[in-house]
Amino acid sequence: MISEELKMYSHLKQFTFLDLKLATRNFRPESLLGEGGFSCVFKGWVEENGTAPVKPGTGLTVSVKTLNLDGLQGHKEWLMADTRFYKLL
Repeated sequence: MISEELKMYSHLKQFTFLDLKLATRNFRPESLLGEGGFSCVFKGWVEENGTAPVKPGTGLTVSVKTLNLDGLQGHKEWLMADTRFYKLL
């Protein structure tokens, strides 16, 4: 199960959906960085310590990846597509 796979990354900050909406200005089109077959990536901002969303243009710039429910790939493929970046943390 995917939640079991995520346990190895338990030291990472988990954000609520509301936090992500605030960080990306409600996933506005002007925050869209790119999109692919199964996801969209939005630009957002969080506090320097990574604990909460902040006003756009301040704090730490982050990317927020969303699953395209109409895409051809499933949740597991979407989640595992960026595992190479986890090694950088």
